[in-house]
Amino acid sequence: MSTRITGTQCPAGSVPYIVRERDTLGKIAFFYSTTVHDIVRANPGINPNVLQVGQQICVPMKVQMYPSCPTTNYYVVQKGDTMDSIASIFNITPQQLLYSNYGIKPEALYPEQLLCIPVAPSPASIEVNISKRALTLYRNGEVYKSYRIGLENPAAPLPRGTFQIINKQVDPDAEQGARWLGLSEAGFGIQGANNPQFIETVSEGRSIILSNQDISELFNLVPVGTRVTVI
Repeated sequence: MSTRITGTQCPAGSVPYIVRERDTLGKIAFFYSTTVHDIVRANPGINPNVLQVGQQICVPMKVQMYPSCPTTNYYVVQKGDTMDSIASIFNITPQQLLYSNYGIKPEALYPEQLLCIPVAPSPASIEVNISKRALTLYRNGEVYKSYRIGLENPAAPLPRGTFQIINKQVDPDAEQGARWLGLSEAGFGIQGANNPQFIETVSEGRSIILSNQDISELFNLVPVGTRVTVI
């Protein structure tokens, strides 16, 4: 099943979500730890009883101590990064990066600083092979990186199909490790594991699990809008 993200940007504090078959606002609110009332308030004119498959809505998120970034397209600065090197990863210009991060000092970037990346066509794509326990990152059609993923729980198989990254979170909570890449199905995403041994045990959730080290690296290489194929 495939989905498509529209060009509409959601306001700060919310993320875009594409309505899928059998979705309800209650179900979406549950997975994103918000309320139906807050979703309705964030989407003027929405009919909560008549959702259309493929319709994009904005889902309010819990308060995050991040710079304002309506698309949640974050990047975590690493030692040695420059505005030029970061911009080159995402096919944008250093000037576009500067405009999206008002007040930063390009000559004084520091490790763990959060930057908001303007959304542009993604040069990356991801293929997740559940049976081979492999996540492969492609860049401009070529294999760029490969990561080992956690075991799938046979009692709760992960969704298959083509999805998109629709939100990115740093240190989401204790159960989701260092990073979260939310996919275009409610509650489904790619996350880290605080204990590296967790990827050698059966997952209890609906997530593709990497070590914290690997998810932190992957997080900085893929923007919102990146296609993720799960087979």
